[in-house]
Amino acid sequence: MDYIFWGFVCLTLVGVWYILGLFIRRSRMRARVAQFRSGGLPLFNTSENRISAFIRNYRAGLTSQYFDLSGNIESGDTRPGLDSDEVERIMEEQNVSFDKARLIRQQQLMTRNQIDPKTGMPLDPKAVTFG
Repeated sequence: MDYIFWGFVCLTLVGVWYILGLFIRRSRMRARVAQFRSGGLPLFNTSENRISAFIRNYRAGLTSQYFDLSGNIESGDTRPGLDSDEVERIMEEQNVSFDKARLIRQQQLMTRNQIDPKTGMPLDPKAVTFG
């Protein structure tokens, strides 16, 4: 009978711990419930976050006549946006346009992956190409 008593004590402690946790996090819980009622949780409603990434990129000037983001925004594109941090860093450091910064970034990526940025051919001496 002693195990029933200690089982009851453990369950009571777990219940008190749970209620205390809810009490401490009540402001976050209210915000989550309000967000759920207004249109869903952000876990399930990720397309709005992705579209806002394209809008942020557009507002930051990461667009050109050759790389236009307005079509992506208007069509509701659900992709996560651009890898803009590196492009913005290149634009600031080298004082170049958005298109030139994208080209420099792509050439750096190709060099890192042992691909000649001018020809697109692998730099690995063991690589075999046909053509």
